Order: sequence, then structure tokens, then C-alpha cells
Amino acid sequence: MLFAVCTVPAWSQNLIDILPGSHSTPITRVTYEVDGSSVVQNAEASGVQVNRNAPVYLKSVSIQAGGIIRNLNSFNSLGATVTNVGFTSATTGVGIFDNGVMTTTSNSSAYATALAGTTQDTDLLNYSYYDGTSNLPGAGVADYDLLFQHGFESTDYLLVSERWGNTFFTLAPLNAAGNPISGANLLRFGYPTGSAYTKYDWNSGYASSSYNSSQAMAFSVASVSKFFEGTSVSPQAVFGFRIDNNGEADVKFFGLSDSSFSNNPVIPEPSSAFLASLAIGLVIIRRRR
Repeated sequence: MLFAVCTVPAWSQNLIDILPGSHSTPITRVTYEVDGSSVVQNAEASGVQVNRNAPVYLKSVSIQAGGIIRNLNSFNSLGATVTNVGFTSATTGVGIFDNGVMTTTSNSSAYATALAGTTQDTDLLNYSYYDGTSNLPGAGVADYDLLFQHGFESTDYLLVSERWGNTFFTLAPLNAAGNPISGANLLRFGYPTGSAYTKYDWNSGYASSSYNSSQAMAFSVASVSKFFEGTSVSPQAVFGFRIDNNGEADVKFFGLSDSSFSNNPVIPEPSSAFLASLAIGLVIIRRRR
């Protein structure tokens, strides 16, 4: 089986809750690409505005940070490694939804490929779902780790999308070796569970036409610097995240900046011996939109 479980502790560090008006970065405008045309939202949607089983590409997000409007239109989508997956053959109700195509954990290799693939495009309707689950990882066990080819610097941002905007999950920052950064903060988005669209800043209004069609994708933006805020840890490149999804959120992650991630630190190339041992991970390079 492709997956292997690592129980390295990551959940005992200080925790910051990212909620609308609390530690999130205010969003002022969002631009999408839909069927080749730009769609601009100067305010979030109300409920579901569009149902479709075709891509809705996030193109740019304008935020207000330190009294300055910044247009974030560069995405950290050049490659990802999926490791440390806590699901087993008994897990059900977890998978990837990609515009009508569903890939479950019952096919471990296909799931890993699809999960890594969610980070390689900016399509809101290509995400990880948790519905009617059983046999999820226990307390203190990661759902999975995502390691990115280029690190996130403290001046970059993380956008997290959650279907219906009503539940939570926790991220621990990882270093280039894939280990939790000791002493750094954990970021918990959307806690506790609440009403639709209340736990995230922006409702896109876009939902699937074939799966949970009444639940649009919502999202929030947080500065990567939040991982180090108020700690004794020097700000450093964050190469990925350990995900603990006890809230069974339906999520997708976007790295965002107003400058290219190609200028950011690159994860060191593993040795051939390490590559041979990395049967628990999968590197996917997918053309960036």
C-alpha cells in the first residue's frame, strides 16, 4: 500500500484561530476565470449563485494588509509531495472531487495523485472532501502532509477554501525536511463548526452541479507570518503543512503572493537513496494555469 503513517507530534504547539475579523487578512476583491472570461467580485456572494461541473479558476485576490491593498496573483502551484497519509484501507468517505470526477482513498495511489493534483491548479471545484466518513486517523495522527517545491516566505499568504464555509481543520508548518517547525504556531481555520459561510471570509457563490450543489466554496486568507507571530521562532521558509482535519472540512489550499514563488527557496533535491525510500509520497508536476 502506498500510504504509511507517521505519528510525529505536531499538535501540542500554540494555536491561533483564523476566523473572519480575527487573524484573517481582509479580502477586498476576487477575480476568477470562468469559461475563458474574467469574473470580478467586489463583494462576496450570497448563497449559491452558479452550479457547474467545469473549472472555476481563482485568478487573483486583493487583500488589505497594513492599510495597503495588495493584489495577490502569483500562485505556489509548481509541484507538491504528498506524504505521511493517515488513512487506511478501512477509511471511507474521504476523497477528491474534481468537477464531477471522484477519487476515493480505496485506491491509494490514485488518491495520492489526485490529492497532490489539487495544489497544481487554481480550480475551486477540485478539492478534498470528507462526507459520511468512518475510520479516520485518530487524535495526534496526521491526515496527510503536503510539501511544496517552493517554500512560503513570511511575506506570502495562504488561502484555504472550504465547501459551505462552516467547519474547521488545523495546519502545522513543515520545514524542508518535512518535519514540524518546533515552537511555531498552529493555524486552525473555521473553528468551531458553525452555520454556512460564517467561519470563512468570502463566499464565492460557486458550487458543483452534481455533488452538494447547495454548498458553495468559501475561503479565507491568512499571512504565513502567523505561524511565527508571538513566538521565539525566527521567521523562516515554510515548505508545507501537516493537516489535522478533525472537523472533516472539504478543503483546498492555495499559496498566494504578489511576486513569483519561483524566487522563493526551493526544497533540496533528495538523494537517490531517499528517493528509493519515498514510496509513501508522490511528486506531481502539473502544468500551472
